[in-house]
Amino acid sequence: MKFLLIMQVCSALHLSCMDEMTAGEYKTHFDCATAGYLNSIGVLQSLDVDSVNENKLVVNFKCYPQSDI
Repeated sequence: MKFLLIMQVCSALHLSCMDEMTAGEYKTHFDCATAGYLNSIGVLQSLDVDSVNENKLVVNFKCYPQSDI
């Protein structure tokens, strides 16, 4: 079974999220979850610091199991 990493930038202040984005496919849940945390750091660092602080932005991620075909 493989796992699809889905990420989303959300505002804790406005209680809203941007569209989900696919961020990769992984062989195990561990690999997917680890990538989710590491990619979240990169996403936050790529955003404007003032915007992150003002809008209380966070990155959510999920690892969806995908059946092998």
